[in-house]
This record gives sequence, structure tokens and C-alpha cells, in this order.
Amino acid sequence: MYGELRLIYENLIDSAADITLSSQATGFISGVKKTGSGVATMAATGPYAGTADLMYTIVCDSIAGGTDVGQATFKWRTSATAASTWEQTGVLTATTPLIALSSDGLGTDIELSFVGNVGTDFAVDDTWTFETCATYGAGKMLDRDRNTCIKTTGDTAETIVVNSGAAENVTAVLLHDHNISDAATVTFQANATDSWGSPSYENVFSAITDPLYLYLDQTYQYKRWLIEDPTNPDGYIKVSNIMHSVYAAFDQCNAVWGSSETPGLKMQGNESEPGILRRYLYAYQKDLSLIFGELFSNDDIDTLIEIQEGLANLLTKRIMPLWVHEYFDQPETLRLMNWHNIDQWQRVFRSYLLNSGTTMLLSEAVKV
Repeated sequence: MYGELRLIYENLIDSAADITLSSQATGFISGVKKTGSGVATMAATGPYAGTADLMYTIVCDSIAGGTDVGQATFKWRTSATAASTWEQTGVLTATTPLIALSSDGLGTDIELSFVGNVGTDFAVDDTWTFETCATYGAGKMLDRDRNTCIKTTGDTAETIVVNSGAAENVTAVLLHDHNISDAATVTFQANATDSWGSPSYENVFSAITDPLYLYLDQTYQYKRWLIEDPTNPDGYIKVSNIMHSVYAAFDQCNAVWGSSETPGLKMQGNESEPGILRRYLYAYQKDLSLIFGELFSNDDIDTLIEIQEGLANLLTKRIMPLWVHEYFDQPETLRLMNWHNIDQWQRVFRSYLLNSGTTMLLSEAVKV
């Protein structure tokens, strides 16, 4: 059976702060940039276990106790800190590494150390900055980039818990670009509280697909993915994309005659001076041309406009890909796709307020 077309375009998970991972592989810390007249240097070392990429700013805030290391103090903040506030102030400088950046959990495992030099070590407003990269933080599942992912430190009982802040209806959930093996047990749960002994809703997946998806109709504040994969050859779980959404469907349930699916290739070529052409294959790619004919209703047009507005973000200047499930009961037809004519699709009238059709041109978002 070939079921109706479904489109999944809006992620109800607003930010990485909504997600709690049972474990997370650590990220990295950049080099340190210094401005100011003091001669002391600062090093930021250790793994980074935060959930988001951040800029850290450390500023000498007092030399009342002296200008040497161990006398002067500093304050610090991150790019996520509220304006005109600091996470901590009056923290004593030290030569031995100290884990100082932890008042809100953002600086877990970051160690700072200061080294003096010939001259005055510190002056007020000496400033050091560095960046942290949450290489495998929860936010990597929200960018719809197939080349970024989370990675856990284990595989026996890993969880992804989503707190939506209030009860929220979902009708489609999925995990994409994962390494979950066929031998795994994956359970999706929903509950009114962050308690999982006996959740109100639970679904155990009978088969592991990629994307791993589920259509449902549940309204709860908390949702949890439980992944038990103790024989995973990697020894960890990785996931590139997570979606909790309400899928969209049209009154005209599928595209009409003239629609097409093209097996494409993502390639790059170069030609040498003698005219030898070499082409390189990066990925296979499906292209779709979905044509909706005269039965495409005004309500369907409104749905398409809503999807367009949901994917195009004037604030971030990004146009996001969407999930297109050509036939909802066929797992292999669920793909993350870019809507190419999102800026110029037309509503064509055959007669007064009777549509003669519109077309969506889509291509698969591939991993390279």
C-alpha cells in the first residue's frame, strides 16, 4: 500500500537546552587571545563537556591585592551569559590549573592557569578570550546538517530526554544518520514528568531503520529515547538529527501524473589543460518533482505557505531542509530534502479560484 504524502518541517525542540543526554563525548577548546597591558599569560586546557559552542571572556577585575599571579582576581562570562552580567567575579588567579568556570555548568572540565613574566603581570581590564566547540553537543542534532552529530560515551542504556516546557502534542518523531545496530532495542517514551519507571506512553521499535521514525498522537511535556545497543561495534551511539514535530498533509493526499523521482549524483569535476576531464562522486541523491493538480485546494495552498514560512527564517537568514515522506508507509521514501523553488513556486488558476496546479522541486540533502 502506498500511503499519503507527509511533510515534516517544524522542529518543536526549540534549543539544545531542551535536551539532556545521558552521556556526551567531549569537545575542544581553542587557543587564547589576549588584550591589555599586563604581561601575564593565561592557558585554557582540558576537554570541553558543554552542550553548545561558546565564546568565553575572562577579565582582570581587581589588583587591590597586588598585580602578581595569586594576588590579582578575574571575572568571567560566556556568549550565552545575560547582557551586563558575569558568571563569577573576584576569582583568584593561580599558576596551577584550576577548574573555575563552573558556576552554571557551562565550564565543566575547563582548567585555567596564569603565568607571570618580567614586569607587571596584571592590569585592570586585561582580557583573554577563547572559544569552545561542543563537537558532540545536543545542538548538533538541531541544525539539520548531516555532517554533525552527537556521540555518547557508551552504548548500553543511552538516553535522549526532551523537556518541551509544557505539554505539547507531537505526531511525528525521528532520529536520523545514526549508527544504531539492528540488534539494538530502541524505545520512545512520553510522560507528564521526568520519571520513566512507568511512562504514560511507550513504543518499542520492531525494526531499526535510518531514519528511525514513528507517527503517533501524544501530548506530554517530556519525551525520551532509550537506546540499548550493547553489541554496537563502535561502542557508542551517534545521531545527526532529531525531530519532534506535527506532520503536515494535504487534502489532495499525493502528487499527480507527471511527478517524477530522479536518481541523481552529487559530483565535482575538473579539466586539465590537455582537456582531460575527471569527475568525482560524493554521494547519491534523489530528486523529486511533485506536481499537484486541479484538486489542490485553497487549504492545501495555505499549508504550503505555512511550510514555506516555517523553513525560511529572516532572523538567521537560513532556509532549512524539510522531511518529505513520499508515502508514509514506505520507510525508504522518507528523506531530508531541500525545497529548491521555495522562492518561486506558483499558484496557477484554471478558472476563478480553481487551481490548475503547483509544483515542488526537491533534492535530497546528502552527507559528504
